[in-house]
Amino acid sequence: MRLSTMSNHCLLAPIQECPADFFVKDIKLAVLGTGSVGKSAMIVRYLTRRFIGDYEPNTGNLYSRLVHVEDDQIFLQIQDTPGCIELQEDIPHMLDSLSRCLKWADGFLLVYSVTDYHSYQSIRPLYQQIRKSRPDSKTPVIIVGNKGDLTHARQVAANEGLQLANELGSVFLEISTSDNYQGVCDVFQYLCKEVSKLHSCSNGEKRRSSIIPRPKSPNMQDLKRRFRQALSYKVK
Repeated sequence: MRLSTMSNHCLLAPIQECPADFFVKDIKLAVLGTGSVGKSAMIVRYLTRRFIGDYEPNTGNLYSRLVHVEDDQIFLQIQDTPGCIELQEDIPHMLDSLSRCLKWADGFLLVYSVTDYHSYQSIRPLYQQIRKSRPDSKTPVIIVGNKGDLTHARQVAANEGLQLANELGSVFLEISTSDNYQGVCDVFQYLCKEVSKLHSCSNGEKRRSSIIPRPKSPNMQDLKRRFRQALSYKVK
């Protein structure tokens, strides 16, 4: 299955930068998937329950808010992308818009509905597009099966989502946005933690590489011993 295009009204909005007066960790997430899988509902459900102050839905469905992740305070930005994998015609236009989003985000949620097998099939090409745009395989990606409460309409078994995640080397979680806030919270919290750990490792490597190792101080006792040995050899 191939990625299809976005229509003109599905362009991703220009990304707004984190306000300069925030001295906190800055994490950017993107939520991708086909239409009607519950991406927007997931984001709003999370941000309306776990926050500091009011959340800000910016232009183009870019949400921002201060959140707590364990002991860290984070300025979190979440890009809610439109259902961009429907059958369209303007492939270059879609790829350009999607590429900008993939390069911007620090971590990704790939969402499908357990009641829509087509949305499940879209996850693999989306994942492949992320890895193509971000060759560094460390970029965290979580696969989410949403609408888990709709058992009567289920088309995708939980083990299918887990199997796909294992094949792609990703993490899988099945949730119900309408019934279980904690499940929604766990998804975003887990992804924030993974991104935060990745940033910490990267910053640590930069700091280590910037430090020039100091030469060891000479051992004076050793120098005296060698000097005496040299003198004894000359006398002999």
